[in-house]
Amino acid sequence: SELGWQSIDIQLVNLSVLPEWGQLLVYFILLDFLQWGTHIVLHRIPVLWEFHKVHHSVIEMGFAAHLRYHWMENILYKPVKLTALLFIGGVEPEKVYLIHLFSLLIGHLNHANLNLSWGLLRYVLNSPRMHVWHHAKEWPKSHPNGVNFGLSLSCWDYLFGTAVNPVNDGEIELGFDGMEAVPSELLPQLVHGFRASQSK
Repeated sequence: SELGWQSIDIQLVNLSVLPEWGQLLVYFILLDFLQWGTHIVLHRIPVLWEFHKVHHSVIEMGFAAHLRYHWMENILYKPVKLTALLFIGGVEPEKVYLIHLFSLLIGHLNHANLNLSWGLLRYVLNSPRMHVWHHAKEWPKSHPNGVNFGLSLSCWDYLFGTAVNPVNDGEIELGFDGMEAVPSELLPQLVHGFRASQSK
């Protein structure tokens, strides 16, 4: 049977006709796309970039770098997950935790200090080798606001022209100009974005 399109409520499509793995796959793809867009917003809106700077203040990649972020980012990312559920019916909310845990593991892997790519699958899947360029101190002049915004999937960056994946990486300096202004201690980091915005 075909997907059940809804005309009354906010749901665009009801996935209950799909097997459970199909429901989770569609939700995962949609969620990753929405988070990719949210990630770009964090880079391109100056006020939000002040908060996201905490994540980009790492000077060495490692799985713990994935856990270094400002709490304000959750204010954006959490509604994205709920929005995905609103537009897609038939996905049991408790099953969403499986996607969350899977995405979290991929995030840890992509922040690991590993020279790991996926061959031809690099056009679909993000990898540590690709994500390190997102944290590079110098982005290409053609992409002054950043590259490789994908979280779990890289396909969005290739489709929308924000992908950079050089063959020879060499030594990549991480961070950004002026990152010494981002405190290294946890408590000052919690209010960093607010103070930086007020000082401008």
